[in-house]
Amino acid sequence: MTSRITRILAASASTLIAAVGLTACGSEATLKVCTSVPFEPFQYKDSWQDNKVVGFDVEMMDMLAEDLGMKQEIIEPGFNRITSGESLESGECDIVAAALTITRERQEVMDFSQAYYKADQALAVHPDNKTKFKKLEDLDGHTIGVQSDTTGAEYARLNEKQYSYKIKEFPDVRKLREAVEYENVDAAIADVALWNIEVQENPGYLYVADEYETGEEYGYAVAEGNDEMLKDINDLIDRCRKDGTFDDLYEEWLADDFEEA
Repeated sequence: MTSRITRILAASASTLIAAVGLTACGSEATLKVCTSVPFEPFQYKDSWQDNKVVGFDVEMMDMLAEDLGMKQEIIEPGFNRITSGESLESGECDIVAAALTITRERQEVMDFSQAYYKADQALAVHPDNKTKFKKLEDLDGHTIGVQSDTTGAEYARLNEKQYSYKIKEFPDVRKLREAVEYENVDAAIADVALWNIEVQENPGYLYVADEYETGEEYGYAVAEGNDEMLKDINDLIDRCRKDGTFDDLYEEWLADDFEEA
């Protein structure tokens, strides 16, 4: 009886090991990429591709994953978890690719790659209000929309007392854009690249009234001390600069010429 039970247990263990082995062999290592959707043209869901997440950053991460012999897995933890560094510290993701501006505060909780895009701020209004709200000083007593936890929100707060406007925060870009389109706010501040694309796609609903050179730049982020991953992404950025890949990506996704960040 004992020998029969032993044989059964041994056979079961062999079957389990074989099954695990097949799973491991059949699976592909994944590069876990945290992002924040939507933020067109860097990452957004394309309704023409069954809501597949596409964009500039997505394509860059596909190339990084290919370099590493992996497949990209996109994770959306929420922008506040990204900017606080929680998503990286917890291991929820290996790298952040979310049109993320490099700031001193963020550098205290995560390590950034070299910059890959210059990201100034812009003021967007409804086309019907383009002669009424041309600059921040025109918004005295009015309401400006911003996306929470962004440098656009920081820029708006920095000038709030000087120009005496009110600030209303929104959780994502889509809601911010809709607030301008439906005139639930009088204007909104966000990255210029975002507004330029939105205006191209919705010319009757949005108008870029003013731009502000803030010296901001986007970078990809990894957990503090993850020097190996940081080197991999910096090597990719260097290659894209040298071989013309950035020229192609800028033209495809940003409708703009590549400018050294």
